[in-house]
Parts: sequence; C-alpha cells; structure tokens
Amino acid sequence: MRTLPHAHTHSPAPLEMRAEHGYRFEALRYGSATGFRPEPIDLRIVATPQEAIRAIRIQLRATHLFGLTPRELARALHWADQGGWTQALAALHRGEPCGFVLLLRKGRHLEWNVRPLAYLVGKTECVRVDGAQ
Repeated sequence: MRTLPHAHTHSPAPLEMRAEHGYRFEALRYGSATGFRPEPIDLRIVATPQEAIRAIRIQLRATHLFGLTPRELARALHWADQGGWTQALAALHRGEPCGFVLLLRKGRHLEWNVRPLAYLVGKTECVRVDGAQ
C-alpha cells in the first residue's frame, strides 16, 4: 500500500461549545396558492426582545402593500404605533412567545411569531500535529 509523503497535518482541537440565547423571529404567509401551508416571508434569530418587536412593527407598517381591509389596517397600525406591542414585549421578557395575525381577503393571512430560543454555538481551531509553527 502506498502512503503519501508526510505533509503538515492539522488536527482539530476539542470543540468548544457555549449556550447562546436569542429569539426566533418568523413572519409567515398562509394562502390558497400554498394550500394554506405556511410560506416563510422572514426567518431569523435576533438578539433581544426589542429587536424582534421592532421588526414586527416595521413590517406591520408596510402591510398596506398586501391589500388589507380597513379594519385590519387599523389593527396593524394600532399594534405597531399605539402601544399594542407592549404586551408582546413583556411576554418575551417573561420568556413567553408572542405573535400577531392579520387576516387578508379570501381567507389568507399573515402571521408573526417570536419565541425565546436557547441554542449551542460551537467553535474549534485547527492545531498542527507535527509541532511546526
């Protein structure tokens, strides 16, 4: 059996894991075109409850593009601009999930959800086995 010449080899150091805390933010659209299965609009992990609520508020202000009924538009603007979001922020600070749903025409709807999340982040470095620098 032929062996390759000894080259500089690297061996991974032990994997260093640490727990991180954040918030899973998701905006979903449900519609007849998808069989009312959720279609992701925005999925991300954010660092703070304030960042998650800010994202919902910004997206709610832009919902007029989705052709909301006057009632749903008023609900969206009330939640975003007149303090409806404060209960959601308080829920996230208590470690509870929160969300908001807007109904569109023909039974379609938009849904925002935020959940506290704990996840593991791994870090490793390669070190040389042969002792060379």
